[in-house]
Amino acid sequence: MRIIAGNPGRRAQELADLLGREKESLKVDIRKLKGLGLTLSLEVGYRISPRGAAYLRLIGDPGRTC
Repeated sequence: MRIIAGNPGRRAQELADLLGREKESLKVDIRKLKGLGLTLSLEVGYRISPRGAAYLRLIGDPGRTC
């Protein structure tokens, strides 16, 4: 999710290249995130949804215990 947050609008192949992953397996994972409401598909590429941004803030705070 952080790679999508830092690279909004990037195509799956570009994200896969950044991560050193195969495009198709990455797309499967992005669809799972979308199903959870954490990412949004754009006309070209992806971005983090408001829910996804809230989740990243939550897990990014080392002082949080939940």
